[in-house]
Amino acid sequence: MTKLKTIVGLLVALVGVVGVVALGAAQASASSAPIVIRYEKTCNEFGYCKGTVNGVTIEMQITSFRATGDAAQLTLTESITVGDISFTAVMSGNASPAGFIVLNGTVTEGSFAGAQVHQRSNLVGIDGTTTAWTGELRIVPASS
Repeated sequence: MTKLKTIVGLLVALVGVVGVVALGAAQASASSAPIVIRYEKTCNEFGYCKGTVNGVTIEMQITSFRATGDAAQLTLTESITVGDISFTAVMSGNASPAGFIVLNGTVTEGSFAGAQVHQRSNLVGIDGTTTAWTGELRIVPASS
């Protein structure tokens, strides 16, 4: 049983590393496996967010926001940079009163242009007009 726990622990640690490594390796790969980027970011009252973790920089700007009762619909532009790899995606989705946002869209420029993206962000803190979020962005490379 201890051996199984050790293996599971190693797999969990490996998954976190694979997200960043896969992003760099994907340029040379014909694989259509999703690329996962985990992030932490903070957002201000103007809808601008930024975060840097494990060499990944993420910047986001909300371009459209419409309240729908307790929830909201939003559209945003997000830029991701990892070393010399960068791309911009436009995504739309919903903010839930339960404290999470789910978005879907397309990479519009840079590396992975044409790829589909899916993102889920979870609210982890509020400090005045600043919010803190964690989540993951999944990129499904476009077919050749």
